[in-house]
Amino acid sequence: MMTKPIAVMALTTIAMVVVAASAQAQDGPQQSRRVTYVEITPFVSLGSNASSGVGAAVRWPLGSNFSLEVETAGRWSEVTAVSIGASLLFDLPAIGQATPYVAAGIGLDQYGSPVELPGGAVATQARTAVTVNAGGGVRVPAGGNWGMRTDARWSNGIGSKAPERWRLYNGVTFGHGNR
Repeated sequence: MMTKPIAVMALTTIAMVVVAASAQAQDGPQQSRRVTYVEITPFVSLGSNASSGVGAAVRWPLGSNFSLEVETAGRWSEVTAVSIGASLLFDLPAIGQATPYVAAGIGLDQYGSPVELPGGAVATQARTAVTVNAGGGVRVPAGGNWGMRTDARWSNGIGSKAPERWRLYNGVTFGHGNR
């Protein structure tokens, strides 16, 4: 069962795909802005269920529209937690200067889980889960070797106590090469 924030995230991702597809259909054939350089994006994220934090993503081109991305982030909530993941990104046709993309991946995520102590007290125990993620975003070049990026992702931990989360991040991209 999808929670309201997850439903909003899913609808936003679908809307981005539909807008990109309709723009391509109206304007004739368009090319995605091919990523031909390594791109680094430090970011700040906000989201549900202790998913806010800071991190960085590194993106490598694999083909004309595909990229591999490795991301790590830190969060400070019930526990100090770190996540790391790898995702495949697919660039959709450009809309003006913006390049929308869709993403899916897998990773490891630390989270806090309540544990009942003797006497009825409750403590938080740090745990780690394998997670899957899906979402998308948009990259906009700003000039030279830098630009802006917004990324929205849903993630779900595998396991009975692992959390389901969504997060939105904004970051500045740095790359070497032509944009």
